[in-house]
Amino acid sequence: MKIRLVFAKMVNKIKPSILKKQGSESENEMMMNVLKWVAKGFSGSLKKGQGCLKAISLWLILGVPFAHAAPRIATSDWATAETLAAIGHAPVSLGDKRAYRDWVNYPSMPAHTQDAGLRFQPNLAHLYRVKPDFFVQSPWFAFLKPQFERIAPVHEIQFANEQGITYPQVLAATRKLGQIVGDTAAAEKLIRQTDETLFQAAQTLAPYRQRPVAVVQFVDARHLRIYGKTSLFQVVLDKLSLNNAWTGASNQWGFAPIALSDLSQLPPQTLLIIVQPHPINVRPNLAKSALWQRLPFSQTQHRRVLPPSWSYGALPSMQQFARLLAEKLPSEKEMPW
Repeated sequence: MKIRLVFAKMVNKIKPSILKKQGSESENEMMMNVLKWVAKGFSGSLKKGQGCLKAISLWLILGVPFAHAAPRIATSDWATAETLAAIGHAPVSLGDKRAYRDWVNYPSMPAHTQDAGLRFQPNLAHLYRVKPDFFVQSPWFAFLKPQFERIAPVHEIQFANEQGITYPQVLAATRKLGQIVGDTAAAEKLIRQTDETLFQAAQTLAPYRQRPVAVVQFVDARHLRIYGKTSLFQVVLDKLSLNNAWTGASNQWGFAPIALSDLSQLPPQTLLIIVQPHPINVRPNLAKSALWQRLPFSQTQHRRVLPPSWSYGALPSMQQFARLLAEKLPSEKEMPW
């Protein structure tokens, strides 16, 4: 017991100095440095190597862990899920994982992430079996909190609010998520990566700064969602110094519902950005639409079709949208849609 107390005092004395010296190093690295210092303290007159072995033995006796297990996280929110995956903490359970592949798809979810059923009506029996350490949810799923709290604690995070989405708010939510999972360094790395991606895309798209763009998703061949100033897409357009052709109102989800005929009111030379997915019958029905044929966007030089970017997402979706714009706008080669 006396040796244990002496050892504990030595560790407590050494750890602050090690932390001060090492700065932002990981806890595991800090632990190893402490171990080396302690080993020196026990080496003394012992034969070479015995000091280190004795220190290791005492370290294990004290029950000090070398590493913490990664938290097992469940979420229904795709913005949270994409951010967790981007910082290396993909959820163990995700609502509508299959649909995530269609609407978000970046970053992809690993095989070990299980499908929790519908986002707004999760499979509670599944969640009881998975036994997450905690849930991370957005306010959109607040009504599920009482059910989730019977399984594990619930953390709330907000990437957007009733007024839409802003870059500072997404940064704050990303940092908060890093704190929740105990990996602030990974959150900061994601922020730096996003800033760099947006900067590079802005340089590539400089020739398009004078041409208005309109970002839409087809609901069917006669109705669309057009994205405005409250949207994630607007945040990216601003970062890229691109002009949004749609200056009308948009709702808390970032879009305004419009009819196909409303596209005729967009400024001349507008480049239509069509974000997938959309129903499979949209393209053939547009081909038969006399109205669509009269619009300039029926010609490939006036439109670009992009793979999915989650319009209600976070930094990974912003990265994805910026990269796709930088890739697709300079090219008139159209992907199948």
